[in-house]
Amino acid sequence: MNAISMTLPRESQTASRIDFTSGAPADFPAEVSRTTVPLKPSAAMLASGSRAGGVSVEVAWKIYQAMINHQD
Repeated sequence: MNAISMTLPRESQTASRIDFTSGAPADFPAEVSRTTVPLKPSAAMLASGSRAGGVSVEVAWKIYQAMINHQD
């Protein structure tokens, strides 16, 4: 399987709220961890992202690609 490793905030350390005036998280995670994700998401992953974001599957795919291709 083709996959890449991404740095993601730990679930327990993520911000619990968003500052809607700036659109940024109110608190940033104290730690990050690494996880491996597929280069191409499954249909179930895209459907889940689509439902969670209230967007089409095509838009969920574009968002996924943007996250995978982002360089830190």
